[in-house]
Amino acid sequence: MDIKSLDKKSTLKLVFLALIFMIITILGINISPWLIEHARNPEYIRDFLSGYGNIGFLVYILIQAIQVILVIIPVDFLSICGGFIYGIPIGFALTFMGLMLGSVIVFYISRLFGHEIVSKFIAIEKIEKISKILNSSKGTIGIFIICCIPLLPKDIMMYIAGLTPIKASRMFLIYGISRIPSTFIWVSIGANAYDKDYLGLGITIVIMLLMLFMVLLLGRYYHNKEKKLTH
Repeated sequence: MDIKSLDKKSTLKLVFLALIFMIITILGINISPWLIEHARNPEYIRDFLSGYGNIGFLVYILIQAIQVILVIIPVDFLSICGGFIYGIPIGFALTFMGLMLGSVIVFYISRLFGHEIVSKFIAIEKIEKISKILNSSKGTIGIFIICCIPLLPKDIMMYIAGLTPIKASRMFLIYGISRIPSTFIWVSIGANAYDKDYLGLGITIVIMLLMLFMVLLLGRYYHNKEKKLTH
């Protein structure tokens, strides 16, 4: 289906979608250098947030959300900053709220403006097939595996999910649960680094490596299982 087949409503949505992504691009060009330069420097982020006084934690949540929306660098770097600045319990809570806020915004930007447009160009059978996979146990495992791999950009997944008919509540639940292990680990690394707890840091890194190993084994298991079913 070509652009001529778009009705007035879909064309208007396409214009709004282009406008939104233009704004995101402009924000990315202006904010990206700052995030890339300082996301790996928790001390700078801490000093920056302290300038906002009692609302510094809200600014941190906003920075996390912006990072998810712009998909500049893996949010894992900022998660380390959260642990370094606020410690494990509070750092984890704030980091998780920020990444989920950004993920919800991204999903609905894609869902409200993109799904109807995409359905004009991609056969409904293909969209339903993708949605079926995302709504299945296979899709759940796939999302979990992606979310547990360190430094892998995961935020783009919410843009893609919004283009499918997957239930929003299901996607947020699966995505949120899947982000807990890796977020907790990165926040712990930041907190241990601040406390100079090298034993705790070493244990956290070992746990991360074990989790990665288990995730890779899980991925291989399901891959081999799928190959057996197709043969």
